[in-house]
Amino acid sequence: MSLGVLQLAGGLAFLVVAWLIPRRNAGTRLRFDVALWIDLAPFAVIATLLAVFTGHPLFGGLVVVALAAGFAVADQAMRDTLREPVVFQAMSELPQVFTHPHLYLPFAGPGLVVGGTIVAVAASVGLLVLMPPVWTPEPLWAFAASLVLGIVYWRLGNPPFLAGIADRFRRLDLGADPASDAARLGPFTMLLAHCAIARAERGARQQALTPKPAAPFVSRGNRKSPIVAVQCESFFDARRLSPLVPPSILSAFAECCGTSAIHGGLVVPGWGANTMRAEFAFLTGISEAQLGYDRFNPYYKLARVPIASHVWRLRQEGYHTVCLHPFDRRFFRRDLVMPALGFERFLGRKELGGTNHPPYQPDPDLARRALRILDEDGPETFLFLITMGNHGPWLNAKLDPAFAAQLDPAVVPQMTALLGYLDGLRRCDEMLRVLMDGLSTRYPNAVLAVYGDHLPSLPRAFEHFGFTDLHSDYVIWPGGGHSPRRIDMPVHRLGQALVDTALGHGWQSGAIRAAQ
Repeated sequence: MSLGVLQLAGGLAFLVVAWLIPRRNAGTRLRFDVALWIDLAPFAVIATLLAVFTGHPLFGGLVVVALAAGFAVADQAMRDTLREPVVFQAMSELPQVFTHPHLYLPFAGPGLVVGGTIVAVAASVGLLVLMPPVWTPEPLWAFAASLVLGIVYWRLGNPPFLAGIADRFRRLDLGADPASDAARLGPFTMLLAHCAIARAERGARQQALTPKPAAPFVSRGNRKSPIVAVQCESFFDARRLSPLVPPSILSAFAECCGTSAIHGGLVVPGWGANTMRAEFAFLTGISEAQLGYDRFNPYYKLARVPIASHVWRLRQEGYHTVCLHPFDRRFFRRDLVMPALGFERFLGRKELGGTNHPPYQPDPDLARRALRILDEDGPETFLFLITMGNHGPWLNAKLDPAFAAQLDPAVVPQMTALLGYLDGLRRCDEMLRVLMDGLSTRYPNAVLAVYGDHLPSLPRAFEHFGFTDLHSDYVIWPGGGHSPRRIDMPVHRLGQALVDTALGHGWQSGAIRAAQ
């Protein structure tokens, strides 16, 4: 058998292996149907184009194996840390892996990612250098074919073809859960189907969610209540985790709940990350069920045009609307989304200080800056704070050594990360104390809401303590003389409860709807 035939056979074998790697990770069973061929197509196209370009079918197969392995690593990391597989919007975050690697690589394993990349590149270059091509390389043909495929893909992704393609994908009996769809149809069939359907539905959904003039509201008086909302990174009441957690870590939060209008558990649409889901739901009052497959990341495309929100409503009521986020304004493309949601000003890291790397800006410092902005802009202001101070990975801890001594690292998984997280939670509590004291002194009629966007990704530590809750916590403060009530609600109802409290409707109307 000639060397060329062996290379061709090896390239085909690599192609099959590449296709099977992510399917095995997703638990996909072999079924000979249209979904199988859709799932195989991306690997076959890439391998074929590379083989034509270089004249090495073995090289094309090796590259797709490396790409498939990288995808499988990312997919498994997301399943472990976020409890869901790679979704189609995740591809838009790929540039952020290079601009903010500290937010991604620790969860995938830096050694595995870097080492695997070096091995794949070395093997590919070595193959090109040491083995002769099977046929004459045709880079122009490969480029031309790539250009044609790109044009076809672009054309099929636009009307009138897109609606028909989305309809055909719907016939695959897709569900709401990407993990189930990936297991039944294959991960790449799932990604292509979700992407096509979301794109086909997006225009009508954006039109339906366009801001509309609200009915005028008669306030309680001439002065409006300042409104401060804090989306606190990875926040939840960690006293629920274990009796070992010192209550003093959340002393301000406990006091805030004790003097609040309402507080309770908050049902959030993400676990471990995906802040934008809770953020969008809080600001707009739009539930996941209304978003289709855009729910996995509403900021990806959906919310880059004006979307009806509580922010627009408050602007119509005469409020200044300001968003504060001590991080890269372009992350999740908030620089485009926040104006579309109604914010007049969006202050990022350059305006607020802090760094793009841990420890970012401490939460108490962000609270002090928010109070200064409120002093400058006056009481008719809505401030929305997106904190970064307690974002993982949690590498350092300065907690009471007596508490740390109760946690045996040989017994408690992720102990270092857990201690680092709780130390960050203590600073979250300091932030809350700064806001409570500052608002009560300056504006006794101010309304404050604090909530967690999701739970921290500490799955093994939670499992050790038998902690299975999925919700975070929230509080709306102060109570105005009423006895605080605990009402659990979904995050897309919390914004309405806050607005009702601030505008004088009373928290009851929003909270009762939220509990339903």
